[in-house]
Amino acid sequence: MAAAPPPPRPADELPRAQERLAVAALALAAFSLNLNTNVLGALLPFLPQELGLGERGAGYLLAAAALGSACGALGTGPLAARVGRRPALVGGLALFVVASLGHLLAGSLWQLVVLRALAGLAVGLAYAAASALAAEIAPYARRGAAMGWFTAGMFLAIPVGMPLSVLLAKAGHWRGIFAVQAALAALGVAIALRAVPVRAAPERPGLPFDLLARAPVRAVLAATMLHVGSFFTTVQLAAAWLDATGVVPKAHHVHLWVGLGLLSCLGSASFGRLCDRTGKRRFVLACSLPLALCFVVLAAGPAPAWLLPVGALLCLLAAARTGPLQALLSGLAPPDRLGALMGVRGAVMQLGVVAFALASGPIAAALQFPGVLLLAAGCQLASLLLVRRWGAEGR
Repeated sequence: MAAAPPPPRPADELPRAQERLAVAALALAAFSLNLNTNVLGALLPFLPQELGLGERGAGYLLAAAALGSACGALGTGPLAARVGRRPALVGGLALFVVASLGHLLAGSLWQLVVLRALAGLAVGLAYAAASALAAEIAPYARRGAAMGWFTAGMFLAIPVGMPLSVLLAKAGHWRGIFAVQAALAALGVAIALRAVPVRAAPERPGLPFDLLARAPVRAVLAATMLHVGSFFTTVQLAAAWLDATGVVPKAHHVHLWVGLGLLSCLGSASFGRLCDRTGKRRFVLACSLPLALCFVVLAAGPAPAWLLPVGALLCLLAAARTGPLQALLSGLAPPDRLGALMGVRGAVMQLGVVAFALASGPIAAALQFPGVLLLAAGCQLASLLLVRRWGAEGR
């Protein structure tokens, strides 16, 4: 007996091969954009004195990028309503190319601050537009896998961008990494124009804040803020702690970030299908408690032999949770508000990083770095409770 033919594909769904190609193009865009987010920390020790960095200059550079990114993300919905989501992505990437190339000419701290803000604006706009397009292209039943691969592109910037930026800086070309990210973003524009289709579904005009009227949206946004803010900030602060304790001297940090960054890519890309089979909300909840326990174990000061496996598990779980949490959020708004929703998510992530960084300062002064790890564990538990109490499975 002949096998039954597969069920017909809904008219608004792309062929599976085209869907995968489009998601890969968006992941490349995420990779180039996240290079800009991650490389500055590695470059700070190599910036020349003539820039006048001083004691506060590093803070200005970091704050400018974060503020610009938040503003760009919030503008994604209104811009996508006027020109469409794919043009918003292409426009954001094009602005990012220009801002990145501008870094090659910056001759003072304040010129660099302005360029960091402009690049951040482009990152916020393009990343939120790419997130909305990934959610639009992949049906909700497969969106966990799509968001996992999309987020893996973001995580890949850590093991590639940080070593490359240090290598270029040591060779006397600290500006070179900005030329690299400009070239990758330009390639992202070319591939996106070929692989990402222009869909019929429009973005509805309006400010994004009406989305906050729904409790599940507020809960998952708050859970995202707590998850992203605590994980990313703690990982960055861990560098000084590992060096000060002698566990991992500064000279070996590049190898550490490469390993943990690749683990994060693996965690993000590998569990998407499992997330889709089990349900996004259930998968997020299943990852939450083990992730919080990893922070607690590290705060307790385990033997050095346990630090690497626990840290590796932490990165794997945190990355595995990030894409499904984004997919869960994407199902809580109508399709014509995806751009606005992902824009709010992008701004909330930046707010989470800033808030956790500010809160961790006094705690680190009083309790040292283990106190910061316990704060991160508390944030992960709060994220779990928010999703469990108010989060809802989307559609």
